[in-house]
Amino acid sequence: MTRRHGGDEWFDDPTRRREPDPDRQFLRLVARNTNKWRWVQVATLILALYAAFTVSGLPSQPASTGPVVQLAPAGKAAAYSMVDTWLRDGQPLGAQAAIMSWDGSDEVTITSQDKPVSAVAHHFTVTDGDRWWTVTETVRADGTAIGYPNVTPVTVPATVSPNTQEAWDGVLKTATVTDALDALVTQWAQAVMGSDADRLKVVMSDPDPAARYQPMLLDGVVKSATVHKLMYADRGSVDRERNTSDRAYARVSVTLDRSGTAKDAGQCSYGFDLLIADPDGTPHITAWGAPGTAPTLEDWSNRWEGAELRVPDGKDQEPEPSAGAAASTTS
Repeated sequence: MTRRHGGDEWFDDPTRRREPDPDRQFLRLVARNTNKWRWVQVATLILALYAAFTVSGLPSQPASTGPVVQLAPAGKAAAYSMVDTWLRDGQPLGAQAAIMSWDGSDEVTITSQDKPVSAVAHHFTVTDGDRWWTVTETVRADGTAIGYPNVTPVTVPATVSPNTQEAWDGVLKTATVTDALDALVTQWAQAVMGSDADRLKVVMSDPDPAARYQPMLLDGVVKSATVHKLMYADRGSVDRERNTSDRAYARVSVTLDRSGTAKDAGQCSYGFDLLIADPDGTPHITAWGAPGTAPTLEDWSNRWEGAELRVPDGKDQEPEPSAGAAASTTS
């Protein structure tokens, strides 16, 4: 049944636009967005193909031409064994001669049955305690020796006088060695040379109660612990006006008298760099290392992580200072 509107002009106007169907509007919107997404996918695919083509057209990078480190050159084990056997069987350099180190190798080419064959010449350092030699043994890749070992004597200075005054990089000015620091270095030297791990831990004053330190287990008497050089480090809390710091580096030598011990070697000297906290107040040694390494040391970096080492016979052999001995100091 058709509904009449009583002659309402608005309803009867033929030019009036009807309200669009909501369902049709939704379908048109979905179709329009779908077409846009398809164009995005097509554009992405085109860009990806262009990038792949561009990369494939670039010239390939040349292979690295840097030096190649050969840690296990051909015949190294065979050459070592041959030289060691040669030294022991015939004793050509004396009964006490022994290999001290392998010092590298050189590749050489020899001729075998009119064909070139690669070989390696291995160099060893040999000493009998007084004299030194360079011994060279050439072997093929299959371990076949090329002749007998070659021997060249090496000149070694009769005496060694180290320069204990060399400074470090990253330092400020020279510091004064206080009595407190002098005594601390002596206590540390006695502890680090000995066999009492607990004593060394106390001297280190490590804030970690679980930290452990390993002494060197050397028998003998600490004759002296000498501070040759002490300088403020350019690290920690630095006072730029006074050119000082709460961290310092120390060059120290420790003299151990081993006379009368099982290995009677007389007096022996050992060199150290120390990292010291609060050098002008209550000093603490926080780390030690080889001479020259002080700038690389970090607090408590000598903590021992492995099982505690002990002297072979199980008896503590604690280096102690001789009567009246004290650390000598030079600034």
